[in-house]
Amino acid sequence: MNVISTCLTGTATILTCRKIAQSFSENIYELSSIRHNWSPEYANDLKHRIDSIMHQYFTEESLSEHLETHGQFYELMIAALKDITVFRAELKVDFSYDKQFLKDTFEKLGYVDYYSDAKNGDHFSLYKMMATFKRNMDNDLQQMVLSRGIDQVLLTRLMTYKEKLAELKNCFDISHGQDQLDAQLKHEINAIYSEIKNICRIVTAYYEFDPVQRDRFCFYKVMIGLKKSMLVS
Repeated sequence: MNVISTCLTGTATILTCRKIAQSFSENIYELSSIRHNWSPEYANDLKHRIDSIMHQYFTEESLSEHLETHGQFYELMIAALKDITVFRAELKVDFSYDKQFLKDTFEKLGYVDYYSDAKNGDHFSLYKMMATFKRNMDNDLQQMVLSRGIDQVLLTRLMTYKEKLAELKNCFDISHGQDQLDAQLKHEINAIYSEIKNICRIVTAYYEFDPVQRDRFCFYKVMIGLKKSMLVS
């Protein structure tokens, strides 16, 4: 019996992977020149594996319902990414004279481990970063950064994102029950996601000076642009 996923994050991930795989297939003859295993056969197989997951674990109704609600959810993700990026820039300005403090603080708050993946569309990394940020932003550090000019309102918002983004964790934590990702589905989505993310890293570098093509392989930008027209008929 198929396990129908009700997880918004799982839906967004597989639909985004499918969209990028389609773009990859459309450009495979050009891209095959930079990786010896990138071929039309590989591109078609990748699309087939993604479609198999969608047909096995999702219904058109569940996909449609999730796309109806994903806009508000990803507006929250955009807000969180904007705030952690602004906070990072302010910290660099305020403590430009203390490189060791910046290094230690960025590591303490999760920037070293999670920021790069989070800004490239890894929604679970975004959750883990906000959880790390809240856990390690102790009173002494708060007072230090506030004293240099960072606004209290910004810091307060940053401390609330962990709870607001809790669904990102729940969807990938099978211990939360049957309403979250089935173990096999979790494994299959993670495998496809890792493969697509690696493709994106190489292709965005290849299209560095072609912003239109580059954006077609930016996981985050593709994800927030999901449309109901992407559903499988």
